[in-house]
Amino acid sequence: MRLSSTFSLLAIVAFLACATGISLAQEANPEGSYQQTCSDISVKKGTLYAKCQDAKGKSHSAKLSHFEKCSDIVNKNGKLECAAGEKAAAPSQPGGSYTDSCKNIQMKGATLHAVCKSLDGRELPTSLKDANRCAEGVANINGILSCEVSGVLPPGSYITTCRDVRLQGTTLYATCNDGKDHWLSASLRDVEKCNGDIANQNGALRCAPVKHMEKR
Repeated sequence: MRLSSTFSLLAIVAFLACATGISLAQEANPEGSYQQTCSDISVKKGTLYAKCQDAKGKSHSAKLSHFEKCSDIVNKNGKLECAAGEKAAAPSQPGGSYTDSCKNIQMKGATLHAVCKSLDGRELPTSLKDANRCAEGVANINGILSCEVSGVLPPGSYITTCRDVRLQGTTLYATCNDGKDHWLSASLRDVEKCNGDIANQNGALRCAPVKHMEKR
């Protein structure tokens, strides 16, 4: 009799354990509108699995990785998709005036990518490394993404072919194109003493003298 009672107790414990496991599995399923048209939902090793109906009501096996980054998970004609993925990622994008003249904005790791308008109206693909380090945001300078700098940057033709422009004390720093699509780190000390044009010469910042008309 005692043996029968022991088996009965073990059976009850096993049943409760199974029921608790099912409950925990259900709680682990991510929320989303997909649940309205999907069934057999489960999560295994970071991937969401389900059977979802298409527009004709036919059920399809579907899965979605990295679902935790989704603001909403939807069933799109029998497939699981992350809805509003770009909008969800928007907070990680640095702010700045570049958003007024750039499109296709996206972050890939720590690099900001976009297509920005230049002064002559062309749309140019451009990128900016460590964009989140721009303390004052990002700006579009003639089709090139650069860190926003408060105050006035030293004027010069370098602005059109340099990016990541910043002024620290009296030294101007930038990343400049050498004319062969190579971006080189450049700097120019005592910029306030330059009475000519601050120019980009093959990827280096130089103070170029301005030719004046001869006095008669």
